[in-house]
Amino acid sequence: MVHLSWLLMWFEAISGLRINLDKSEILPVGRVENLENLALEAGCKVGKLPSSYLGIPLGANHKSVAVWDGVEERFRKRLALWKRQFISKGGRITLIRSTLSSMPIYLMSLLRMPRVVSLRLEKIQRDFLWGGGALERKPHLVNWDTVCMDKRKGEVWEEEGGWSSREVRESYGVGFWKEIRKEGALMQNKVAFLVGNGRRVKFWKDIWWGNLPLCNSFPSLYAFASSKEAWVEEFWDTSGVEGAWCPRFSRPFNDWEVEEVERLLLTIRGARLSPIMEDRMMWKVTSNESFSVKSLYNDLSSRRAGLFPHGLIWNPSVPSKVSFFAWEAAWGKVLTMDQLKKRGWAVANRCFMCCEEEESIDHILIHCSKARALWDLLFALFGVCWVLPYSARETLIEWRGFMLGKKHRKVWKAAPLCLFWAVWMERNRIAFDNEDFSVHRLKNSFVCNLWVWTKSIVNVDPLTLPSFLDWLGAR
Repeated sequence: MVHLSWLLMWFEAISGLRINLDKSEILPVGRVENLENLALEAGCKVGKLPSSYLGIPLGANHKSVAVWDGVEERFRKRLALWKRQFISKGGRITLIRSTLSSMPIYLMSLLRMPRVVSLRLEKIQRDFLWGGGALERKPHLVNWDTVCMDKRKGEVWEEEGGWSSREVRESYGVGFWKEIRKEGALMQNKVAFLVGNGRRVKFWKDIWWGNLPLCNSFPSLYAFASSKEAWVEEFWDTSGVEGAWCPRFSRPFNDWEVEEVERLLLTIRGARLSPIMEDRMMWKVTSNESFSVKSLYNDLSSRRAGLFPHGLIWNPSVPSKVSFFAWEAAWGKVLTMDQLKKRGWAVANRCFMCCEEEESIDHILIHCSKARALWDLLFALFGVCWVLPYSARETLIEWRGFMLGKKHRKVWKAAPLCLFWAVWMERNRIAFDNEDFSVHRLKNSFVCNLWVWTKSIVNVDPLTLPSFLDWLGAR
């Protein structure tokens, strides 16, 4: 204890920090003699495991669900404050992204989150996003995986040696790194190797020549290879002038297998080893072949089905509640009359604005005769002729504005979202406030909102409403 006391004293002298022994504890591991005397001599208290240090549990079972109870409690405390306020869905998704989703990250840096905990935290976020502070359950319009655009992989990459520093199965390896290793399948097909001396690249299993491992390109030969784990160097014969390939097999070839062997040798004959060069791993996702976490994340996120106008919808110049509504509309998941019927409601499906067709989100925003008047106004303001696609999603995908100048293009990209919002607000006034449809009110709402948004998008002075309308037509 004398040496420990001197060590702490020198630490205080060098760092300028003071150690508060009143808040410090001695934590025994196993049986420790004279523990009380040691604590008294050190001037601190006696603690016990499990304990907590900087929010990280010490001595607890890292697979235990109870370890994560503190994270869930912080989730609920934070939500209790937000539920007292009226927050739009756009505001809720912002709070989830900026606050809730970051709360578990500190603990996840050391522990793998159990699936049951992940499902509980996701449910809390789902209920808050779609219900806010409502006590009754609100319909969850879009699948949570679609909201997150997250890809989960669970395959185990069971390779031994090579580019791994240690085999981590069974009782070996640190638990934290074993969990990281399990996600190796996410990267396996995105990595290739530039062979130097061939000492760290598997001949059959690694991608080092061509776009596939040789075990996949030549499965019949791989089946009777003498060593399926052999390194590239082992099959390179240096006895000749230039060297040659000599893969080894466990038995002589049958007549019908000779042609396959010739094809293998013909495939790899252009490859040569260089004893003075080390093997190098290449990341195929990026052009410079260097790995980054961002490139892996973008690659996983890009695996969604179909094209989606994310850039246009999540426009920073557009209010978040409008962007969220446009996002729902692009997925066809706004709670219109057709969606209510799908959820078992016995309602008459008729468009509130035109009273001519059944109501769907694509009809309200694109095909309704009342909304068409607003589209005609928009095209007239910009002096553009354009044919509307079939759906709201296709409209946003094709909404480019190449024919416009830089400043006008920024306003053009915000215009369809402004129109969507004006139409939806008019529809809700008719549906819930029993008001009559007013084309003047609809156009006025659209033009005024677009005018206000433009003030934050471009710097045009003085931007009064009449000058704004003239500026739009000038291009």
